[in-house]
Amino acid sequence: MRPFTGTLPFADALRIILEAAEPVARTETVAIDAADGRVAARDVAAAVDVPPFDRAAMDGYAVVAADTAAATPMTPVTLACVERLFTGQVSARGLTPGTCVEIATGAPVPAGADAVVMVEDTARDDGRVRVFKPAAPRQNVGARAADIARGHRVVAAGDVLGPARLGALAATGVNALEVFARPSVAVLSTGNEIVAPGRPLGPGQLYDVNRFTIDAVVRRHGGVTTPLDAAADTVAALDRAIDAGLSHDTLVFSGGTSVGDRDLVVDAVRARGEVLFHGIAVKPGKPTLFGRIGRTAVFGMPGYPASCLSNAYLLLLPFVRRLARLPPWEPRTLTLPLARRVASVPGRHQFYTVRIVNGRAEPAFKASGDITSLADADGYFEIPADVDAVAEGTVVKVIEF
Repeated sequence: MRPFTGTLPFADALRIILEAAEPVARTETVAIDAADGRVAARDVAAAVDVPPFDRAAMDGYAVVAADTAAATPMTPVTLACVERLFTGQVSARGLTPGTCVEIATGAPVPAGADAVVMVEDTARDDGRVRVFKPAAPRQNVGARAADIARGHRVVAAGDVLGPARLGALAATGVNALEVFARPSVAVLSTGNEIVAPGRPLGPGQLYDVNRFTIDAVVRRHGGVTTPLDAAADTVAALDRAIDAGLSHDTLVFSGGTSVGDRDLVVDAVRARGEVLFHGIAVKPGKPTLFGRIGRTAVFGMPGYPASCLSNAYLLLLPFVRRLARLPPWEPRTLTLPLARRVASVPGRHQFYTVRIVNGRAEPAFKASGDITSLADADGYFEIPADVDAVAEGTVVKVIEF
């Protein structure tokens, strides 16, 4: 056994991790229908005006506004309707004084027209249209380039692409663009007892949980994962795992990071690179490691599933988002009374999971090894290291997962 000689405050551990997070510089070109959630690597300027023509903003009649100046409900102006335009059609003849063109919303306004009268303000008798209200110049006309002018920057480098920005790109005719590559994360569990789900369990064996929870966190927050086979508790097996992971931006181990004789991840990382910290003053998740081997960042997460997932949310998530050039995560928070008293371990910053039940925060944490400590929880609240208990009824800030 090799006890921890000291543990790092959580805030210091997070600072070290974020300082080590170098945003990915690699880029790739993707179709816009595959670009949701990606980060633009280059400015994109509009190659066309949007809309590319003046268009009708209402169903009605395109007119010369001056022709309608004298119109009233009692003394309408009568115009000759010379054409009918739908979207996708362009007038073949244009407009002259004393005439109008029936027009659908979105259709190009014909040459010579400078307003559109709503159909509700007209009446039609065969080819004649009576107009009951005067129209002002440009009334109900959407101007060319009113949305986006040619040459205008539609997307800036560093913008996160969502539905609206993708729509703006599509509106200007863009079908693909350059984005930053997603950070690549290799993930594996360690331990002689670990078995992949779907295989039969032998005596003393457990199904792998952590590879799947870490994978989900990374994918939800901008990374791509490569699963590696579980590694046995030997230096040789861990060395092979490191060799397989060094082509990635980040390598994440779970298990093997505590103080037992077979907790060898810290030794394997130190032999190949640098350990920046080992051990954090938190509960759950004390036996957590962070280091670097060459250009690859290395996380050593606790083997207990609740500890592993908790620190994946708190440490790995912000690291991956920074690599991916995504903004800091801002989960929803609620202020609720605590349903029951909760004790805490002095000297360790605790992240205590809760369910939200009838407007109260119901304690949900069971044990570091129990995945249902998080699976049955809605979020967590923090207990500072200098607090040994939180009384029932205390109002706490619940941070949702």
